[in-house]
Amino acid sequence: MAKLISVPEALALITKTPISQETCVMLKESFGHVLSQNVDAKVTLPPHNASAMDGYAVKLENHHKLGSKFTLIGEAPAGRPYEGVVGADETVRIFTGGAVPDGANHVIMQENVRANGDVITLTEPISPASHIRKAGIDFKTGDRILAKGTQIGAYELAILAAANCDTLPVTFAPKVALIANGDELVAPGKMTNMGQVISSNPYGLMPLLNSWGANTINMGISKDDPKAIRAQIARAVHQGADILVPIGGASVGDHDYMRLVFAELGYEKIFEKVAVKPGKPVWFGTMANQDYPQYVLGLPGNPASALVTAHLFLKPLIKALTGATTAHKFVNARITHSVKAATWRAEYIRAHAVVDENGMLHVTAIPRQDSSLLTPFLTANCFLVREPQDQELAKGDRAKIMLIKPLN
Repeated sequence: MAKLISVPEALALITKTPISQETCVMLKESFGHVLSQNVDAKVTLPPHNASAMDGYAVKLENHHKLGSKFTLIGEAPAGRPYEGVVGADETVRIFTGGAVPDGANHVIMQENVRANGDVITLTEPISPASHIRKAGIDFKTGDRILAKGTQIGAYELAILAAANCDTLPVTFAPKVALIANGDELVAPGKMTNMGQVISSNPYGLMPLLNSWGANTINMGISKDDPKAIRAQIARAVHQGADILVPIGGASVGDHDYMRLVFAELGYEKIFEKVAVKPGKPVWFGTMANQDYPQYVLGLPGNPASALVTAHLFLKPLIKALTGATTAHKFVNARITHSVKAATWRAEYIRAHAVVDENGMLHVTAIPRQDSSLLTPFLTANCFLVREPQDQELAKGDRAKIMLIKPLN
């Protein structure tokens, strides 16, 4: 029987050797990639002192008060700055985002004046706010805006675009090939006979893996036949897979050929069982034959086991290959019920965490934890982590959780 290793030992082995490869992509193609270098702003934002209001730019002085009059000398719409200088008792009509002209130090809201031809009269007391956004209040040219290892999401894209970064140094997104295995498996919509099971795992795994920085391809279903498994692997190789992820078929029954075929192709085992619940059968290794993808990480076939072990082990592998700085986020929460003492292996319990009105985080385990169940993932936003031999928890005790979705 294979020796079970701990979760920390498995993670150390998974993240030990991957080396990220650098490439360069256009900004519009960078979503989901991880920066391979620090990125500095190429421009200043805002690039100039800008009006925060529609109104009148003036050179405000001590004698100005309710009833003061200003002579209108021009206008400054956004994108078309006024090129002159605003002097004493002069004003320029300005619009939101317009460049504040030289000499002006205040923008009077248009609601606070009366316009009569070229004469503008102040009808309200002077506002203490200047209504001017100073140049560079967001960032200046040369400022560090994103650090190496940052995964590019929607907000990062907006900042990069505003900083005039049209191309970006990123790590190569690993291509991950999913191979579901089992005679019983059929594609969604194809279930017709007793004994068939719909292959749902790839449909849950693909968006997760892509959100972690991978480029994922679904190779479909491989029957319990060595020839069929070899054919699926060959197709994955042809499509340039960097990581092969067999799902299921890792047991030692008469019809489980997955690991046998990989061994024939040059697979070198690093580990093949982990002391974790769910997901004990997870296995990991490399390919000595360089004609094949470098890494193989086999996931259990049960849906909950596949999703949990993907979070635990596949995510860190992808993150290591992309050069991302972190994979898992752990926080503490107050448990809302008692929890029995842990056993000899780690357990990752699907749970739901909420933040109360005082900012305190509370976590509740979802009642049904069977490894065949998918519905608990609809409400789960974290895993309640139970390390081996953890003591019993009482209601209100602090518990460790691993976030898998944003908290509400």
